[in-house]
Amino acid sequence: MASLESNKIRRSVILLQPALLYFQTNQSGATPLSIANIQTQVKSDDRALRFRFSLLWQHLAIKVLLGVLVLTILFAVTRWQAIFAALIVVGFFGQMLTEYLIHRFIFHLKPPQNQFYFNVLYLAHYGHHDFPNNGRMLFVPIWFVLPVMTGGVVLYGLNFALLGFANAFDMAVVTVFIGHVIAFLGYEWYHMTAHLNIRKFGVEKRVTRLHILHHFKDYTQSYHVSFGGEMIDQVMRTAIDVENRANHAKKEFIRTIGLDPADPRLVAARRTFADEFGLSEVEIKAAERGSKLGISNQ
Repeated sequence: MASLESNKIRRSVILLQPALLYFQTNQSGATPLSIANIQTQVKSDDRALRFRFSLLWQHLAIKVLLGVLVLTILFAVTRWQAIFAALIVVGFFGQMLTEYLIHRFIFHLKPPQNQFYFNVLYLAHYGHHDFPNNGRMLFVPIWFVLPVMTGGVVLYGLNFALLGFANAFDMAVVTVFIGHVIAFLGYEWYHMTAHLNIRKFGVEKRVTRLHILHHFKDYTQSYHVSFGGEMIDQVMRTAIDVENRANHAKKEFIRTIGLDPADPRLVAARRTFADEFGLSEVEIKAAERGSKLGISNQ
């Protein structure tokens, strides 16, 4: 019995390890906190919801997309057609697929030799793997989100026009700026939650277990984050069996997506964005050594 309880405790600790540092807002902006401080803060919040909403609201793309969503809903209401309801559903599931495809085939592209392009991907995603506990690298940058959404409107619009719809533009706007945006906001919520050491509700526990495996077991598997997207990983044969995770081999250099932690491109990117992401000299040196430092930033 004691052994069973010990195993349960050990599994719980493993699930909490990835989310050791977060940030809070004060007059000087977002500043890193140690895990001890952040646990005290979260425990004082009855359901940890207000805490998560405050983190989301610090992300510019969330504010912009919420505004776009509200305006598009008003736009759709004034021109409402029955087909709009179906298009919102299409857009929602379209974003689920988009989430997987972008994460796997763009964010996990083979690291470019050119430092400029490497830095772009480091800002978009590599950096998040390199420093998974850094709150400033937690969300998709607005300079990536807006072009993707806008490109989606163009693609949907062209397809609807080719199918002979007279209101192709209206249909495309509703599909992307309502359906896709709602799903994307859900993704940001689930992804943020997976990285936070706070109380999880319902499906958030499952999402966290799967995403932790992507970060700390095999970065070439389990690409989807949003709840329900696991079936896409299964269809694409990139799913990790949670129950059998102990037998899944851990990838070498897991935090640096297969690169040597001292790879010159990584070293240069860390130095370039140190101020932007609040990286200390200790963190940078530890990352170059492949250290698992990150329990405390103090």
